[in-house]
Amino acid sequence: MSSQPVLKNHYGSVKPYTRHTSACSHRKAKDHNSCACPKWLYIRRHGEKSKRVTLNTPSWEEAQRIAAAKLRAMDPEIAAAQAVTEKHKRKLVTISDGCDLFLKKIEREKGKNGAHQQYSVAVKHLRDWTDRLHTDHIQEITSEMLERWYSEKPWSEFEVTTRRQVWINVRSIFKFWFERGLIERNPVLPVKPVKRPDDHVQGPYSDKQIAAILRQLDPEGDRRLRAFVLHLMHVGCDVVDAVRFNTKRIEDVTIDGQTIHIYRYKRAKTKVTAIVKLSADVAQELRSVPRLAENPEGMPFRNPGVELNSDRSDWSKRVIAVLHAAGVEWVDLPPDDEGRVRRKQANCKMFRHTAAVRWLCEGQMPEDVAKMLGHVNADMVRKHYAPWVPDLEQAYLRRIVRMQRA
Repeated sequence: MSSQPVLKNHYGSVKPYTRHTSACSHRKAKDHNSCACPKWLYIRRHGEKSKRVTLNTPSWEEAQRIAAAKLRAMDPEIAAAQAVTEKHKRKLVTISDGCDLFLKKIEREKGKNGAHQQYSVAVKHLRDWTDRLHTDHIQEITSEMLERWYSEKPWSEFEVTTRRQVWINVRSIFKFWFERGLIERNPVLPVKPVKRPDDHVQGPYSDKQIAAILRQLDPEGDRRLRAFVLHLMHVGCDVVDAVRFNTKRIEDVTIDGQTIHIYRYKRAKTKVTAIVKLSADVAQELRSVPRLAENPEGMPFRNPGVELNSDRSDWSKRVIAVLHAAGVEWVDLPPDDEGRVRRKQANCKMFRHTAAVRWLCEGQMPEDVAKMLGHVNADMVRKHYAPWVPDLEQAYLRRIVRMQRA
């Protein structure tokens, strides 16, 4: 049998003890400590509230050693000396090792496509910068260094949206290092990303550009790719929602004796249900999309066992290839405040913008377009899409006239 001594000094006391489990045959013997039950420590420091902590060990000898060390650490001079020793013991982490560790974490959680590729861009910028400065370890990076870097090239040459997003990814790297204890403080926190511009960062494809895109999508060619682009073009959804397309969500609804085709889905970003009317031709083509053997039933664009972001990245690349083949490289934006012409590189998001502007031009009210886009309300429609339609009221009235003539 072993006793449970209380260790004391001028600063307080500690007492190791055993917390017997219900299955322990010695649970009624308070002073029995040689069993494999967990060992705990009762700590009382003068002027502070007492506390109990688990020692994460079944060894009574180890519990006694830990208790003695805790008691010694109550001495402020010893505690200060131990802190200095621990700081000197901390191994410096190279930029290369720190970045590799971060990318392995992203790969483990999200796969090697999509987010991993975006973070790889941020890592490349970080490595290039530290190489130029001959900075070898992540602990050497200061807020002042980061502030100067964010004001220099290549950051100053990026579009505002790109500059903002890549810097957010850089901040994620430092956050990871800090949370893993590799750095004592996070130097990137004071350096905020630039604000997103309050203007049109996307634009609709012109009728001429849409025609060029459709010419690249031969109905007798890659039917899955054609259907994917048609889905973006007519449903106006994000790429991730197009990847999650399911033929079962196409419904035939009869209202007042007239049958219409609709596509109903819950938008991934807002969790709001969107409802879009489809033409008979588009509904039929989407319903008949060829499904590969590995595709889940009703989901011709989704691959099982693959991260959703990976599928999104793969389909985005295929669509971008179509845009390049069609010669669609840019979309014109409204002039800036000084009247200078602006344009933005063509991308998948612009199909969503194109659909929204088309619906407004057809006379749909902003509230209706918001419902079709899966927005929470019509504010985004009025702010980002309505400015492309000079006279919403005239478009609405023309739609009323067409309905009366039908």
